[in-house]
Amino acid sequence: MDQEVILRGVGPAIVAALLLVALFGARLLPLAVAIGVFGAHWLLKKAAPPWPHALWHNGNGVAWAMWGVVAAALVAQLERLRVLPARVGQTAGAGVVAFAVYLVLEKVAARWSSGEVWLYVGGGGALAIATVVALRRVLSRAPRPAEGAGVSWPAILFVLLLSLDAGLVVQGRSAFAAQLCGAVTAALGAAVGLGLVVRRRAAALLPADATWLAAAHVLFLTVAVHLAMLEWLPAGLALVAPLLLLALPKELGRERPLRWFGVAAPVVLVPLLGALLLTLGEDASGY
Repeated sequence: MDQEVILRGVGPAIVAALLLVALFGARLLPLAVAIGVFGAHWLLKKAAPPWPHALWHNGNGVAWAMWGVVAAALVAQLERLRVLPARVGQTAGAGVVAFAVYLVLEKVAARWSSGEVWLYVGGGGALAIATVVALRRVLSRAPRPAEGAGVSWPAILFVLLLSLDAGLVVQGRSAFAAQLCGAVTAALGAAVGLGLVVRRRAAALLPADATWLAAAHVLFLTVAVHLAMLEWLPAGLALVAPLLLLALPKELGRERPLRWFGVAAPVVLVPLLGALLLTLGEDASGY
């Protein structure tokens, strides 16, 4: 993968995050994610992404995954701006991500038996809802940056999680989907980096952000396992990894943020690293 391709994938996300978060704070981070993943699709394909009305008639799972992340980020943005109450935001966000799983799989599901449709589409939608709800609870308990601290340890944790997701998707021979996942990672990573430089702009993650985090995690791994060649064992390990964060004691979030990170990181990253190790040695491609 050459440097130009990498820049086309992460450039829009980094620029959007730096501009929006620098000017308006982390409350516009979801918008930066939406712009970044849309821009990455456009630049990587050197053409505007197919719009949803066109995809209804000629489905494309990767394009639907991109739109699913965009829609999830916009729902999170409305909740961040308090246009949507938290309960409505959770319901809408979970519904969007679950429906996006259906759209990603709609074309390939036409070749499946009814049992496989229930298992993969129904099970994938249920997992999407569970991931949104679980990550909202995790982020509600996680420590937030103190005034002027600049470091958001939950945000750093999810940068690492999404980075490993992107690596898995590459190993599943869907490099294009991995670049889109990388765009989401780049937006969050740029916001984290900005917080280290401009401390009042720390990239504090709120429960609303669970919507787009869950969308990126579930949808791009779904693409890799159903539309590409990622095996089920590493995919399963990766998909359930964020749910393990529910095992963290509630009181841990009230302690020092670095201690929270020290406990949370192995819980979620060890399964992801294990999943990635299972795929090593496979030839990765997929543009």
